[in-house]
Amino acid sequence: MTTGQGAGVTACDVYLATPVLRDAGSFLPDLARGLQCQPAAVLLRLADAPDAELTRQIQTFQSVVQAQDIALILEDRPLLAAGTGCDGVHLSTRFAGASIKDVRRQVGDDLQLGVAVGGSRDAAMRAGEAGADYISFSTATPVVAAEGEAPESLAALVRWWCLVMELPAVVEVEDPAQVADFIQAGADFVLPGPSFWEQPSLWTFSG
Repeated sequence: MTTGQGAGVTACDVYLATPVLRDAGSFLPDLARGLQCQPAAVLLRLADAPDAELTRQIQTFQSVVQAQDIALILEDRPLLAAGTGCDGVHLSTRFAGASIKDVRRQVGDDLQLGVAVGGSRDAAMRAGEAGADYISFSTATPVVAAEGEAPESLAALVRWWCLVMELPAVVEVEDPAQVADFIQAGADFVLPGPSFWEQPSLWTFSG
């Protein structure tokens, strides 16, 4: 994914993430409602299953998401993302596979590589150095203070990142009331938390 600069998009785009799905087909009505907010990308989270079943579920999403020129990003399965024609892979904080550098080599330069870092500035910088295309922060985890520095708010960390670093910043936001703060902080993408799927109408993605 790219930032709004040079991509012809708004100051802050929407990046949707599904719940962890066991049956992608049954989620399609919820997906259709969510896509009304015109997201730039959808992060597909799938429960463990044989690769053949995962491929079928990915294809179900591709027929809807990519057909609307929306990027489809797969969570934590880089080889499957590359092998099925996804637009990228997103490494969650739970990912315990290859290093970020190895994943970069596995998926090549054509796929987007996103890395979740919670609230850690140091982890964000290491991910950028290792080849990430975007960094994903989250309001669901405490901010980790940089060595020798006092703790800061996540909004302050995102503001610093967006001023100093070139890599786009995604912020996973748990509460719709927090969205405006991160838009003002300069976040490139807002990823609404799980409650989005229960009441999408509560979420407004403008400053």
